[in-house]
Amino acid sequence: MKRLAVIIIFLLLVVLPLPVHGLVTRSGGTISISEATDDDVFATGGTISVDAPVGSLMVAGGQITVNAPVKGDIIAAGGQVTINSDVGGKVVAAGGSVILNGKVGTNAVLAGGDVQLGPTSSVVRDAMVSGGSVTNAGKVTGKLSVRANSFDNRGTAGSLEVELQNRGPMAAIISVFGILFTIGLFILGLILIWIAPNRYRAVETELISGWVVKLVAGFVGLIVGLIVIILLAITLVGLPIAIGIGLLYLGALLVSTLFTSSAFGRKVAGLLKREVSDYVAFTIGFVILAIIYRIPFLGTIVLVIAVSIGFGALLFTGWKKRGCVCGSPSQPSI
Repeated sequence: MKRLAVIIIFLLLVVLPLPVHGLVTRSGGTISISEATDDDVFATGGTISVDAPVGSLMVAGGQITVNAPVKGDIIAAGGQVTINSDVGGKVVAAGGSVILNGKVGTNAVLAGGDVQLGPTSSVVRDAMVSGGSVTNAGKVTGKLSVRANSFDNRGTAGSLEVELQNRGPMAAIISVFGILFTIGLFILGLILIWIAPNRYRAVETELISGWVVKLVAGFVGLIVGLIVIILLAITLVGLPIAIGIGLLYLGALLVSTLFTSSAFGRKVAGLLKREVSDYVAFTIGFVILAIIYRIPFLGTIVLVIAVSIGFGALLFTGWKKRGCVCGSPSQPSI
């Protein structure tokens, strides 16, 4: 638990100070940032390339490459994340593959199936690295903490802490799948905030307004919904309805923790007396809860609570907004 507390505090320190000036948003299949800007850049896409200096960068996508200096911080999640340029602030990156070749001005938190600190990389303060295979060929001035299946250390560090985990091939596959699923869920949350900010915020507000009621309603709703789907599925007539309801049920189950993450992140920022954007609030909550979920037994309990609260908030919001979906009865013509 002590190690977990240190990790959470460290992540709060590296995530919270994200500067908030102007915000440039980009999305699409292939994105190229080719014009310099002092603003913060938020981008989602299949392939993203940053080829001009930016103020700070929050990015999620399939393949992410940063080839130009970033004045502030980088928060990145993707299938492959490569940072070839210098970063004035911190780097928080997760992906199937994470490669760091530039200089990081403060701290670095890196996680992925394969994580590499290249020969030209350096971290001015501390670095925390987690992955299946980790290679350090660079320089970490402060403490380098590594948790991995294998670790190849050809670089330097002020102090080194290594925890090797001997796991079989199936465990490694499950671990990589879990990382990729978590990244995908994080990307989904960012996309939902971007394409439907008002509706997303409505669910979050509903959750905050009475989380205990939402917890009870959500937990009961999860059980009742599952029972209804099973009862419909065992009858031939009700099978199509069960499939339709089941898809809605799974979709709600999938996104429920996203709203909980945003509400939790906003609460943490409030306790630290910081005003943050929707994206940053979601990132804070998502990172902290993702770590807690991995704690044996306690993580399962917290996950059930998070899902129940988010599911309950969705039910309440859906009920209050049902007129927008079902429509209001038309007035009789005279």
